[in-house]
Amino acid sequence: MTSQPQRFLDHLAAHGWTVLRTTPTSTPAAAPGEAYGYGAFLATFTELHNANQTRWFLSAADHACTADSAFPWHTLRDISLEAALDDAGRQAVLDFWQQHTPIYMSVAGDYEFLAIERDSGRIVHGIEPEFEDTRDVAPNLAGLFEDMIAGRAMAALLA
Repeated sequence: MTSQPQRFLDHLAAHGWTVLRTTPTSTPAAAPGEAYGYGAFLATFTELHNANQTRWFLSAADHACTADSAFPWHTLRDISLEAALDDAGRQAVLDFWQQHTPIYMSVAGDYEFLAIERDSGRIVHGIEPEFEDTRDVAPNLAGLFEDMIAGRAMAALLA
């Protein structure tokens, strides 16, 4: 039986995404969000983006800051830190990003992201200009993948 992450990768490949898969035995070291299945997902690919490379799922290399990326995972956090008006605002930004692991980013229009809330596993969606003003989009990673495969919820992020 095909695992859900593999079905999701198959879905993305069928919709024109570049999907560079890992070998079945690959396991990222110290994967963020491991308790919620994110580490297992990260272990399935090394590169996952749309044809224009304007929408992508972060890889294990992105999280380790070893990817050759012009737009690292922490860019949105850094934009918010620069825009913060005072120390309390900067601390609120840091607190948010310490509690959320980004899993997807888009620069196809407005900058936006999906992240796993570390305490609950919920998936949240944020968009500029207030990245930290998020909304819940799925109860967990599995729910997000199922909704995207079925064309519901955040499937528009895959276009």
